[in-house]
Amino acid sequence: MTTYFIRSLFLVFIFYSFLGQAQNIPSLRWEPGFSFTQKIDSRWSYNLSLSGRQRLTEFGEGEKNFRTDRWEVKSFGTYTLLGGKKLSLGYMYRTIDPFEQESGWEHRITQQFAFITNFGGYRLGNKFRIEQRIRSTSYETRLRYAISNDFPLQGESLDPKEFYLIGKNELVYSFNRRKDELENRFSVGIGRLLKRGQKFQFVIQSRYSDLISETTDHLIHFETTYYFNL
Repeated sequence: MTTYFIRSLFLVFIFYSFLGQAQNIPSLRWEPGFSFTQKIDSRWSYNLSLSGRQRLTEFGEGEKNFRTDRWEVKSFGTYTLLGGKKLSLGYMYRTIDPFEQESGWEHRITQQFAFITNFGGYRLGNKFRIEQRIRSTSYETRLRYAISNDFPLQGESLDPKEFYLIGKNELVYSFNRRKDELENRFSVGIGRLLKRGQKFQFVIQSRYSDLISETTDHLIHFETTYYFNL
């Protein structure tokens, strides 16, 4: 009973926080994707993912809506340390506005350290990332920190055909560019374990960018992802 009450409070809190941020009219995006993870041995694993972002509305007036914003492919190699801590090295290639007359590209290299902490009976995921973004028009470095939690909505453990809840918040700081930028990304979503090693997630993310300047952009990001693990 106590566990159910705590989870209910958590659910109300994250939805209230999300709605509280979404008072201004935001720009809308939808990103479907596929993610595949292969475990090589007890220490090594790799991940390959493909996604494409669709622009539903734009920030400014007079710009084209309902178009493909980008396509990207990501790969990560991960080594598990003692205590379950993980070190990862990743590479991403992205095409920007691929179907427009003027398109762009981005190469991204990522170093990541991930670990689990326990708080109030919940396992919280922590991720620190450093990214080097090499674009067709610019270069920048980003520091990212994310904390997340997910738990089953039916019982204490997650079984096939059951649903689970996801909550996450991430800070993203960009530098080595014309001006530094700070962005906050708050996410809430629901997933379903289809069968062992396969799950589907739907996530709504509220992004506030350029928080350290006088002008702030707000974006609502919808993500639908199918995960396949071996």
